[in-house]
Amino acid sequence: MKRLRVTPLNIASALVLAGLLWQIVDNAAGMGTIGWFFLLLLVMVIADQFFRLMLRNLKRVWIVESIFLVFMVLVIWILKLW
Repeated sequence: MKRLRVTPLNIASALVLAGLLWQIVDNAAGMGTIGWFFLLLLVMVIADQFFRLMLRNLKRVWIVESIFLVFMVLVIWILKLW
């Protein structure tokens, strides 16, 4: 079995999935919100796989994925303000 490589996007994906499930169980989110959660989760999973294939060194993966997460948070924050 391959060694498990935990990365920032794995952690963020788990948190987004937990938040999505919390919203569904609490009936606090509409279908539009759930769709955006799924889209964000899909982008993070695809980006994680892309970065793992492009960068084999785990330290570089952590750095690049951390920068990617900060960039995503800034973009989402700017879109919410706009």
